[in-house]
Amino acid sequence: MYRGWAVLGLLLLSAPLKAADLSWRPEGAADIPTVLTPARLRQPQSEVPASVTVIDRALIEASGARELYQVLRLVPGMVAVKADGNVPTVAYHGTLARDTRRMLVLVDGRSVYQPGFARVLWNDIPVDLNDVERIEVTRGPNAAAYGANAFTGIINIITRHPQDMPGGSVMLRGGNNGVRDARLTDVQHWTGGGVRTTVARRGDDGYDKPFQGREIRDAKVVETLDVRLAHELNRRDTVELMFGGARSDVERLEDSALLSFADVYGAPDETSRSAFAQARWQRVFSPDHALKVQVYGQHSDGNLRTELCPLDIRTGTVGPGGALLYSREMRELFEALGRDTNMTVLAAATGADPAVNQRYNTLVNSGAGPFCHRLAQDVTEQRVDLEIEDTLRLHERVRLVTGGSLRRDYARSDALLDGDATNHIRALFGNLELIPLNSLHFNLGGYWQWDQINNGRFSPRVAAIWRPAPGHGVRLVYSEAVRNVDLYEEKGNTALRPGLLPASYAADTAGLLGWDDPQLFVTQTSAGDLKPERIRSREVGYFGRAGAFELDVRVFDESLRDLISQPTNPFRFEANNDTQVTQRGWESQLAWRPHPRHLLRGTYARRHGEAPIVAETRLFARHMSSMLWRYDFMDGWMFSSSYYLGRQYDDFTYEQVNAQLVRRQRLGRHEVSMAGTVEHNISGDSIVFRRNDYLDRSRYWLSATLHF
Repeated sequence: MYRGWAVLGLLLLSAPLKAADLSWRPEGAADIPTVLTPARLRQPQSEVPASVTVIDRALIEASGARELYQVLRLVPGMVAVKADGNVPTVAYHGTLARDTRRMLVLVDGRSVYQPGFARVLWNDIPVDLNDVERIEVTRGPNAAAYGANAFTGIINIITRHPQDMPGGSVMLRGGNNGVRDARLTDVQHWTGGGVRTTVARRGDDGYDKPFQGREIRDAKVVETLDVRLAHELNRRDTVELMFGGARSDVERLEDSALLSFADVYGAPDETSRSAFAQARWQRVFSPDHALKVQVYGQHSDGNLRTELCPLDIRTGTVGPGGALLYSREMRELFEALGRDTNMTVLAAATGADPAVNQRYNTLVNSGAGPFCHRLAQDVTEQRVDLEIEDTLRLHERVRLVTGGSLRRDYARSDALLDGDATNHIRALFGNLELIPLNSLHFNLGGYWQWDQINNGRFSPRVAAIWRPAPGHGVRLVYSEAVRNVDLYEEKGNTALRPGLLPASYAADTAGLLGWDDPQLFVTQTSAGDLKPERIRSREVGYFGRAGAFELDVRVFDESLRDLISQPTNPFRFEANNDTQVTQRGWESQLAWRPHPRHLLRGTYARRHGEAPIVAETRLFARHMSSMLWRYDFMDGWMFSSSYYLGRQYDDFTYEQVNAQLVRRQRLGRHEVSMAGTVEHNISGDSIVFRRNDYLDRSRYWLSATLHF
């Protein structure tokens, strides 16, 4: 019934548009929204060289979302789910379910794409949803403007300027599924400037339905700090300072590879701590010339801890024989057998190797007891980036943006890199806008980037936009992009060392295990010969606004080559460039304001693709759609409802409907708002993986906010 409602709704919304095709109103062009992201130029959305989805404050409020990633379900073709109960997955034309390494995410111009392990940690982005002014999503490769890793698209999160916020607020939220949230925002103004400070906390229990007879460990608590200061030095110069950070504590499930050889008695917990500082200076020389300089640094520390007792590979029980897995002889046998884990275990279990057999007897007869310990996977990542951007109007029909950047990426992990690794990057970019005719625009862009791992790469884009009428644009776009090999893929060298050793083993490590620096016998090393992933994209699109209607359509054909899809974990490091994926399809988004108090919005995406391995198809939804209705039915009252459908995520259908009621009331100089939100899983299917289920298919929460 709900699927039929979604399709019928899209048809009903499109029907009036067809009747209005002959009565486009040129004066409506003045209302066309402007976007900044696709070409680094301020352009009307009908003239940009890409498909763009803009999520503004009205949509954010209507979505009823608790977390930042959830509003991205309003983007056609965007996967925004929790593949794990406490780790969001966001990917445009999603393929890999967990390692979503192919999309760049910016916050106020700062990349939050992690430098060492090519991830976007959505939990740790220190931005509260209430502080987001708008989100611009470029759907399709945009490396021509932002360099490698803007592979399938860009999410540009733009926070609210302090001077645009009248005052601060405090919010409390609670609901089922362990939802406990709080936020405090303080805003201060002065002549020419202001500062916004937000401290927030989010927590919930993740998926809570028992799986295979045990509870799912995926609760989380995330705390963030975000400060944005802006000041106009004079009529030409503006400076901004931004800093903040996040800390998260999440429960994790035991790694299946660990369970195969150990008894886990201390369930894994992952902690993450991050901080950033950013400064931006902009000078406007004239209405035709502006310069921007930005520098930022960011640092993150993550640690995954598990407490376990390895099993004796000959008896299958906990005992001193389990320490054999951390002995020097087991490592030497592993290397001698070509790093074949199964062959190594079989040879050790049958006593086929004399050295391993002797070490086993030493341990069993030592009286040392079980080799219970802590196993930690630590990750430190740092980035420092300096960027200069110059925008110049050469002629009333010619604009040029040029710039360059210098960056240093650093990662350290004793467990995954057996040390540290550094990469230095430099880049030059440019985008030229030409308007030879009033109805014809050209955009030519390119980004050249060199680094120590990937050498030099150039990413081009060519776009032609035909404007048949003001406010309407038909675009043809060809672009190429790369996703660079990251530090771990290039220099991975795993070494899982035991910590908090029992006293008997700590007193005589070399005597019992054969070396002073014991490590799990399984180790993985990158060959260091990977190539960057590549994509070629061809697009035909349209954007137009007619009266109360706004429509965007994208038809695409993309070829992804040299993909790194195989496992790259400490137990299996099989990375290569053998995978290729082709995908084509179309997607649309339609907004309609039949009345100032009503907003209706629908999206639909249909995608066909071919991928040779299962890992690249888990988020390969053939059909995706969303619908949203916002109704400000009385002064101070707002109701919204939304619907989301994705099929099939790893053979499961994601289907959800939301409803929200908001009441705002003035109390003297202050305002109080109350909101109630309900989310309901219609299909009842698991989300991506079979263990991802809620005990109650409906989740709800209430929130109260005081604006002061």
